Amino acid sequence: MRYNINASLIYDAADGTITLPGSNTPDAQLSITASALLLFFLQHQEVVSREDVLKKVWDDNGLTSSNSNLNQYLSMLRKTFRHYDIENIILTISRGNLQFNPDIAVEMLDSLSLQPAPEVHSDRTMPPKVVRDRNAFPKAGKINWNMASAVLLILSLLMLPLSLINRLNPVSLSPVSVSGRGCELSGTTDMVGSVTTHDYEKNFFNVLQKLNLTCNPGQQYIFFYSDKLQTKGLGRVFLAHCAIHGNIPYGYCDNYFYYSWEPK
Repeated sequence: MRYNINASLIYDAADGTITLPGSNTPDAQLSITASALLLFFLQHQEVVSREDVLKKVWDDNGLTSSNSNLNQYLSMLRKTFRHYDIENIILTISRGNLQFNPDIAVEMLDSLSLQPAPEVHSDRTMPPKVVRDRNAFPKAGKINWNMASAVLLILSLLMLPLSLINRLNPVSLSPVSVSGRGCELSGTTDMVGSVTTHDYEKNFFNVLQKLNLTCNPGQQYIFFYSDKLQTKGLGRVFLAHCAIHGNIPYGYCDNYFYYSWEPK
């Protein structure tokens, strides 16, 4: 499913890519959660409550919702589209409600084989929007240094957990049986084989309690930490809280990374 937004860019909901008109190469790509959030607002351009957004984008997909998560991704979308001269793509309405900016023209180009995003059921039919001609998008071949800087920053943040994974060799995952808790837990093969199950479970539930997370059906956790934690010192900790999406076992994940953690 593709959308022409303000006649200045093409958004493809199938993979979250943003492409400039006339180009076959994506100019940017949204994360899974940011793309799901944008698609929700494109499909529901009426005023919606924050509770509806949290439920349909996070809760219904087995993820932990919070206002801080919503604020983070709203800010991410606004900054991304600001690079394309589209201001305030999502508006904050009175009493904390939200709405896709009605001044932004949207045209749905197709509806290919994409599973629709979770919907807020409404009988209200939105009037078609008129696409306005604009020349606000950058010319082909012109380097957008702001976008390049943002991409480099995002890549550097993504490399933090990856750098920790690479230090644990091999990086294949092994399931861990958690007694009586109902958690689907996996850790790196190297870590699972080097610590006792008791210590591993103790540290896992310590982090879980600190983050106010629980074990629920259809959700999975990936957990590992550095050697310093094993000696009861400060250590780096990574926890992924994932939900199954269709046939994808780790379709949606909230990731938590601590550079320094001290178990209680």
